[in-house]
Amino acid sequence: MAISNKDVEVLSEALFCYYFAIYKNNKQSTYNFSVWNRIKTPSDLVSFTNKFGITSMVKNVNNDPAFVSRLSKVMDFLINRKSFWANALESQMKAFFSDAGLKSGNEYFIMRADMIPKQYDPYVAYNELSYKVRGKLGFRGTVDKDKWNPSDVWIFTKKSQDFLKKFIALFNNQLLKQPEYSVKMMEKLNSRIYLLYKQGFLYPISLKAPTGRAKVVFENDTTSDLVKVVNYDEIDFSTNNQDAKIRFSVDEVNKETGKKTRTSYIKGLIKTKTVLSGGARLEIEAGGAARYGSMGTENYQYLIRETDLTGITSLNKIRGKKEFYNLQNKYWTRTSGSQWLGRKEYVREFKKNPKEFRKEIEPYTQELFKHINGNVWDSASIEMKAKSPEEAYLNKTHAGEVAVAVEDITKKVMKDLTVENLFNLAASQGLGAGVTLSQLETRIKMEKEMGKKLGEDFKSIEVDNSKKLWNSCFYLVVK
Repeated sequence: MAISNKDVEVLSEALFCYYFAIYKNNKQSTYNFSVWNRIKTPSDLVSFTNKFGITSMVKNVNNDPAFVSRLSKVMDFLINRKSFWANALESQMKAFFSDAGLKSGNEYFIMRADMIPKQYDPYVAYNELSYKVRGKLGFRGTVDKDKWNPSDVWIFTKKSQDFLKKFIALFNNQLLKQPEYSVKMMEKLNSRIYLLYKQGFLYPISLKAPTGRAKVVFENDTTSDLVKVVNYDEIDFSTNNQDAKIRFSVDEVNKETGKKTRTSYIKGLIKTKTVLSGGARLEIEAGGAARYGSMGTENYQYLIRETDLTGITSLNKIRGKKEFYNLQNKYWTRTSGSQWLGRKEYVREFKKNPKEFRKEIEPYTQELFKHINGNVWDSASIEMKAKSPEEAYLNKTHAGEVAVAVEDITKKVMKDLTVENLFNLAASQGLGAGVTLSQLETRIKMEKEMGKKLGEDFKSIEVDNSKKLWNSCFYLVVK
């Protein structure tokens, strides 16, 4: 039976819930995954959970339509690829019960994030806040909830459920009284969730397929002395594709001393991911080319422009060349502001007449490529692979604008900080443009710890904490 990506998502999350309940009830010695051969209906599912004494813990999973509709696929999912998921789930349990900080004596209730009841759902509070963020920034859409907390599974206790019911009701009432977004409201929500975790009452969990023995990683722990510092490495705007790649590396740094505890422990790339029907996204790949996260056009246009304008200024100088006079009037009359990418207008013209669009945009696309690489783009092989030769040029033009906007940022430290802001949003670390005092202080401490004198790059950097909209919420990663 074919197992789709959506099947993997739902089944890995739901089965994590069942395995957690079985292990929490110390019934793993009597469990064998072959039992799923006999579970075909919702009543079979309830009989199974009753037998293991876990029905109250997994009630929401038993009633999860996305999981119940896939019962016939569970066994194939578990045994596929030499029982990869059957083994992975056991490995996840060993790591989770060893390292997650569960408190003995608590009664836990576990469910997929999609099945959290509205009255104590933390995402309800986030959604209200995200509407205010949208209003503050002038975005057409809200920032995806996964950028605040990407947890797939949540474990509650009665205390955390009751606390969140009261908190969310009060929180939403306070929000209604505030005409504008306040970062303090997001901090309040984050701190309450972290406090409930520390007390053993709440566990937000993001699940990743293990690549070896599973482990637990704590993300956005505000009490930790360690921070991620992102370094820009290079732009890859090469011939044999339709995209641009911003290559980066991440150091783990003690924010008090500036000493690196791990150097380049994440290496990855942020690439343009263009889908004609769904807009253009930036997508992070890291750790064996696995997807790390993505963000929409509105988000990264804002982050790049509000962190450093020098690359966009360089892009507009290219557009200002006399040979592109006709394109200026047609495409770029509005690109000096927040919508500095020309993609929206390109798509409009592309849909009208793809061949004509390609003919008029090609000299500009080639100029972008030459600006980065010093030679012309040989597009022949890519035109054969793309949906159409014309769409290849649409994608490569958009990619080239992103490439110039980042590569041509004047100061190295500002390139680093721009890419760090992009990484932070895509990787659910936080939403903020510009340079915060903490970002700058950490980098200054790093330079001093390495015995370096501060160079010209650090002079006249404008610190603006007001552009930091929020830190993402605490969560655990089981991977």
